Amino acid sequence: MLHAIEQEITIPLDGRLPESFRMAFGQKARVVIELQEAGSVEIHSSEEDSDRLMRYAGTVDWPIEDPVVWQRQQRSEWDRPWDR
Repeated sequence: MLHAIEQEITIPLDGRLPESFRMAFGQKARVVIELQEAGSVEIHSSEEDSDRLMRYAGTVDWPIEDPVVWQRQQRSEWDRPWDR
């Protein structure tokens, strides 16, 4: 059975892992390290995502007049001549 330990940490300069990884000490493990890209910004908000996103409602300049007509036109391009 696989057990996963997932935790966002800052690895100290001495390279020692925190105590929460103790169950992995001495064990064979697969390690994947994801580093945050330089310049990327992580947004932490106390607002719920839906509330935060609703502030942008109606602010996008959408070039499609009627989404249903547009979607039907896109799907009609999938039709093959022999299916008609």
